Amino acid sequence: MPANLTPEFLKARKRFRQAKELDEKLAALEEMLATIPKHKGTDKMQADIKRRIAKLKERQGQSKPGGKSSGYDHVPREGAGQVALIGPPNTGKSSLLTALTNAHPEVAEYPFSTLVPIPGMMAFEDISIQLLDLPPITPEYTEPWVYSLIRACDLGLVVLDAGDGELILDEFEELRGLLGERHVRLVAERGSEKDERVVRLPSQIILNKIDRASGTLDAIAASLPLRVFRLSAEAGRGLDALRRAVFDALHVVRVYTKLPGKQPDTSEPYTLPCGSTALDAVRTVHRDFVERLKYVRIWGSGRFEGQQVPSDHPLEDGDIIEIHLR
Repeated sequence: MPANLTPEFLKARKRFRQAKELDEKLAALEEMLATIPKHKGTDKMQADIKRRIAKLKERQGQSKPGGKSSGYDHVPREGAGQVALIGPPNTGKSSLLTALTNAHPEVAEYPFSTLVPIPGMMAFEDISIQLLDLPPITPEYTEPWVYSLIRACDLGLVVLDAGDGELILDEFEELRGLLGERHVRLVAERGSEKDERVVRLPSQIILNKIDRASGTLDAIAASLPLRVFRLSAEAGRGLDALRRAVFDALHVVRVYTKLPGKQPDTSEPYTLPCGSTALDAVRTVHRDFVERLKYVRIWGSGRFEGQQVPSDHPLEDGDIIEIHLR
């Protein structure tokens, strides 16, 4: 059913998009709600406007003297890494989170259904990685805490709609520009940055909804500056390759422990940054063990199984360590 939006509604929507102050945005939204035609064709739009009004009123109350912060600018880290799902509206970030994790965000065909950060744990072999579904990045307005969360993450997954064709390149450049204005630079590898305000966020691009794409995506994918994955969250296509790629991009190693004379504990590995040493692993197991450490034996990256190694021995993924204390 067509929406048949009124001229009054369209004027109010334009004012909302141009508004800079919170009160102006709220007034424009309330006028949009008052002037939108009330029928089944606008049910989802009405629901979206009501959500935005509620959110702005919440922020309005928090901005008053004595108000509290939203609390959304920090999500406790869990698992082997924290990964942000970043993108413009309606690209399928929530569907991707549902397909990859145990989370159940609201999945809708209309934009701005995600208003708060929604974490979910993605399983990869014997570890879990935290994914964060975030509200969309738009030129009109994005909550400041969204950028704060992105800055704190270990990896960014930029989710774009494969069905947008040639517009994909423009959407990516717009997104990259908006993040750049907030001192977030999307890069293939973290590297170093002269400007201390800038966060270099290792990132990959996901072309979601490939089952709805028309024509080939080869030329578009080749023009994008980051590694590209083509998948369909809804159909479950390409998800296993993405899981492996996310793990590899986090640059962590899994380390297992064993007691002398016992089988190794492979139920829950410790995850450490690539380049970590045997001493780093001991410290992760228990901080007090460092001062009491006698030596470490290792299975995996040693020259032979059960080799005694120095404390600066670099660890590899899958190593098993046996800690001997004084």
